[in-house]
Amino acid sequence: MRSLNIMQMLFILSFPAVGGSITRTLHYNPADVDLKMENGWAVIEMPGFQQRGVPGTPLLPAVPEVFILPDGAKNVAFSAIPLEVTEIGIPGLRIIPATELRPFGSPAMNSDRLPDPSVYSSDSPWPANPIISTHTGTLSGIRVASCLVQPWVYIPETGSLNIINEIEITVTWEEGFHYNLTAEQTNAARSRVSALEGVPYQSSSCEYYPVQAGDAQYLLICDSAYIDVMEPLASFHEGNGYTVETAAVQYILSTFSGSDDAEKLRNFIKNRFLEHGTVFVLLAGDETLVPVRMVYTNCEGYEDTAPVDLYFADLDGTWDGNGDGEYGQPDDDLDLYADVLLGRALFSTIDEAELFVQKNLIYQENPPTGDWQTRAVLCGAVLFEDIGYTADKGCDSIAVEFPPYWDVNKFYEELTGGGFTSHIPLISSGTAWNHYAGHGSDRGIWWHKAPLGMMSNWIASDSIHNGTKAGIHTSIACHPGEYIDQECCAEALLNAPDGGGVAVLFNTSYGWEGHWPSLGASEWMCIDLARQVFRYQSSSLGLAFSIAKDLRIPYMDGGYDRTFQSVLSWSAFMDPALKVMRTEGGGPTPPVPFTVSSPYPNPAERDAPVSFYVNFDEGIALVSVHDLAGRLIWKTSITLSQRVSWEGTDSADRRVPAGVYIISVRQGECILSRLATVLD
Repeated sequence: MRSLNIMQMLFILSFPAVGGSITRTLHYNPADVDLKMENGWAVIEMPGFQQRGVPGTPLLPAVPEVFILPDGAKNVAFSAIPLEVTEIGIPGLRIIPATELRPFGSPAMNSDRLPDPSVYSSDSPWPANPIISTHTGTLSGIRVASCLVQPWVYIPETGSLNIINEIEITVTWEEGFHYNLTAEQTNAARSRVSALEGVPYQSSSCEYYPVQAGDAQYLLICDSAYIDVMEPLASFHEGNGYTVETAAVQYILSTFSGSDDAEKLRNFIKNRFLEHGTVFVLLAGDETLVPVRMVYTNCEGYEDTAPVDLYFADLDGTWDGNGDGEYGQPDDDLDLYADVLLGRALFSTIDEAELFVQKNLIYQENPPTGDWQTRAVLCGAVLFEDIGYTADKGCDSIAVEFPPYWDVNKFYEELTGGGFTSHIPLISSGTAWNHYAGHGSDRGIWWHKAPLGMMSNWIASDSIHNGTKAGIHTSIACHPGEYIDQECCAEALLNAPDGGGVAVLFNTSYGWEGHWPSLGASEWMCIDLARQVFRYQSSSLGLAFSIAKDLRIPYMDGGYDRTFQSVLSWSAFMDPALKVMRTEGGGPTPPVPFTVSSPYPNPAERDAPVSFYVNFDEGIALVSVHDLAGRLIWKTSITLSQRVSWEGTDSADRRVPAGVYIISVRQGECILSRLATVLD
């Protein structure tokens, strides 16, 4: 371990006129660094970090740091001073370069590792600054600033790698405008801020926040012809203690100013948020009844224009900061933190509106009893076969969030297998939580191989007959919530006459992968949603949805990155005040059996990875490969049930000779082994 010359390593983004500052010293443990070899490249991982890198540049773990600033803080700036570094590994490391990532649904084969020669031949430190991006926003009046820290000093030319294991981060600001919010608004915001800070939220008297009376805590917006239809839902929320306002779209558009209908609607919501204490907003109707904001996105060559309801929830600025008339671009001064908890009901007829109200009232007032209340279905496809990217890891991360007495049904596609149809009758019998991790289009979500239908318009309409047992549906897939000028999969579930779903959280545009084995933003939002609902008992699905988005925002790299696009795309088609059913079971279920699946392919060509699934309850599983003489060839460890791939190499990344090898997995005192044959 050695100290740096601090004057040489002072990284500063800008120096504002200071109204206040916070300095925080961060410590990272060099012992947590995991160095693996993959086809001659060094892969660096750390617990709690996520891989970050522009395509062609070194892929290195990064972690966000979040600061809560005084209300109205402006001209926020960050600086970083490395205090101590530790050398990692050996000289000559070739850190693996980042690839171009793909949306879920893309058939493109772009997983080649193509290092940028100008970077990999340089003797300059990478990254040039350990703070690789920053973001500042206002979350219901609370100022949130974050920086994404990549605490490494890598010299590509020599292969020298060091971790900045102690670093001082300072954030400075000037004083600015203060919001005047109600206690209810502030409590909702504080719970979200606590999630960002990673600490449990304890409700308290908001003595630092002036309190005003709220006469529209729940704001229901619909076409004037639908007010009577929506009245039972408004009355239900009034009965639960909320003050409710039902506003007609026609009144809003004729009364409030704006450049178009979407801006008029947003200005009305902003007025109710600031002047009437609004916490929840339901946009009751699709694009034919309630205005939408279309946003252009362009990420790594994938262009799209999609409806983005976050525009109506994030009420800071205009969403057109550069004044070009195109809303929601990275240089439009977006903070992306929702100020109200907002959902949209996807109906376009009186019958569909009545069905939406009926499903919500049954679910929230008098749901049918039975096993369906504690039953979940997790569908995981092979997402990108060329790199072994499957949905198992993301689905398993959701599975551990359910209470132990839940019946969690996993349908995971094998690399050489196909899709399932056996999950459809189960959903039709009634399931409280459903997750679809597959490829997508506006008409459905798909397995990698036939039978392709995971969930689709026709499955929802023709094969799902769960009646009053309509549950919650989430997905990472591309486009199943793309409802403009067509009926999408989300609409099919919501409007299914004999059941379907009570709430659907799907993408209106692309969902994105991560740098495998790191998960992508779309996967993390679905994981965090389940975590907020089941582990942290969020008071509403709208609150859990907003927190799941909040947690991704500090990971944005800047510009049209995939996290930015994922946050815009993921949409809540639901009543935002919906309270997820709380269930009490008859005690914990037995532990998950410890199993290891048969390796595939077996025998394997020398260039083909050997994959197998390890299933266990909790703790750590140690995975190793030995030859028949008992010599250790390769090892790794995992902390949750998942598919493991062995590339047919030893610990020095050399191809093993043809022969028979022993795959062993140890969990506690138990050891399970399988034989795998590698061919010439």
